[in-house]
Amino acid sequence: MKKPKINVEKNAKRSLRILIVEDSKSDVNLLVDTLTVGGFDVIYEAVDDAQAMRTALQHKEWDVITSDHAMPRFSGPAALNIKLELAPNVPFIIVSGEIDLNLAVGLIKGGAVDYVQKTELVRLIPVIERLLHDEEARDEKQLGDLALVASEARYRRLFETAQDGILIVDAVTGQIEDVNPFLLDLLGFSKQEYLGKKLWEVAAFKDSEASKSAFLELQNRGYIRYDNIPLHASDGRAVDVEFVSNVYDVEGKRVIQCNIRDIRLRKEIEDQARKFNIDLERRVLVRTAQVDALNKELETFNYSVSHDLQAPLRRITGFVAALENACGDTLTAKGRDLLLEIRASTEHMTTLIKALLKLSSTWDTEFQWVPTDLSSLVHIIATELRQADPSRHVEFVIAEGLWAAGDAAMIRVVLENLLENAWKFTRRRSAARIEVGVQHTANKPPTYFVRDNGAGFDMEYADRLFGAFQRLHGEDEFPGTGIGLASVQRIIHRHGGHIWAEGAVDKGATFYFDLEPPHHNGAARVVSPAA
Repeated sequence: MKKPKINVEKNAKRSLRILIVEDSKSDVNLLVDTLTVGGFDVIYEAVDDAQAMRTALQHKEWDVITSDHAMPRFSGPAALNIKLELAPNVPFIIVSGEIDLNLAVGLIKGGAVDYVQKTELVRLIPVIERLLHDEEARDEKQLGDLALVASEARYRRLFETAQDGILIVDAVTGQIEDVNPFLLDLLGFSKQEYLGKKLWEVAAFKDSEASKSAFLELQNRGYIRYDNIPLHASDGRAVDVEFVSNVYDVEGKRVIQCNIRDIRLRKEIEDQARKFNIDLERRVLVRTAQVDALNKELETFNYSVSHDLQAPLRRITGFVAALENACGDTLTAKGRDLLLEIRASTEHMTTLIKALLKLSSTWDTEFQWVPTDLSSLVHIIATELRQADPSRHVEFVIAEGLWAAGDAAMIRVVLENLLENAWKFTRRRSAARIEVGVQHTANKPPTYFVRDNGAGFDMEYADRLFGAFQRLHGEDEFPGTGIGLASVQRIIHRHGGHIWAEGAVDKGATFYFDLEPPHHNGAARVVSPAA
């Protein structure tokens, strides 16, 4: 393709026809603005795939081509190959945000004239100015010679400063043609111990048969990669490296570039992380076993204490009855009141002990995972509450079609406690309302809720709701044992779920819970207390 003359008169806008291989519209605009500010009258076209680039090169003439390195549908190396095929004399510049230094070396070696980072776009102006000046001042052969010299200089700069080892190998013979300083320092061999030798003859690659096999694979495929192989240093050490090799065409000659990255630090970090995870898993298992043992001991203690306390309480009740029978006629009014207080206190303590025993039993009982109709259970419990207190008028709003997998008996205990709480704490509402429903969130189990418009609670004390014998209201306001919600929480936890509450004083409360049944092909499964 014949190159036109470029207008480079002083103080005049210099015409520049540029083909931009870029998938980001904002990056295209930034590049064009930078060149315009730099004094160019820019005529451009932006392409982001192979077909569009071929069309642009076949139907228009360009002074320069810029290309990003990596794009969703295209790449800098692919664009360079098309440029070499259709427009070998048009300068090709890599303009990229982030690119591995070794890849930049390969692209420049393969025919790119320069590499400019997107964060340093202003450097693109002198690069293009130099290219246009060279085109105007020299004939095609001179320009080719200078470009080759400049390319070699840039390649050498990148080659010498790369922080990975690089070997340049003849793709036909396997003979090493160049080695960079980093690899010499990494393995400790001299340059003379590499140059002129075949890959499998170098001491660093002691497994000669494996090296020959890898070379043959590289000749056939054009690319090989080993994430972790040991090379041999001059002092006998094994150096773990990542080894990547590509085959390139350079001025009609096929060469191999081997990039060798030291991964010893990475492996050390990975080993430390692996050891930490193993130790963490061991600690978790130990701690879980300790917690399980403590829970068992606590349950045993609770049961034992609760059971043993019933005997003295029965004796106290008997003594009160005996005292009343023996001395009832001689007791003063104050004495009879005291006996009534003693009887009421023993009855309350008996109720607390029974509640504590019930709480302990929620951990020891085996249960089955079965589909459970929550809506039906709620209707049944609501009917029972109305029958027990027919004088009250409470509106129940119950979502239909609520199902959950779990132990039906235990789930009923959960619903009974939550609904009885709602019934109790709406007692002072003339228009009491209790709602039961479900909320769905993507990638999470269903969240069921029981909501009321009753007395509510202060969120500052929400963490006390589910503690045994913890109460946020006085016994004279709303009687109870303080065990119900503790039992509910324990049952929910046994189902692998969570329970929490939201509320405000005199504005009602909402209790939320979810269940996480184990996966078992949809069949019911018995789960032991230790599970």
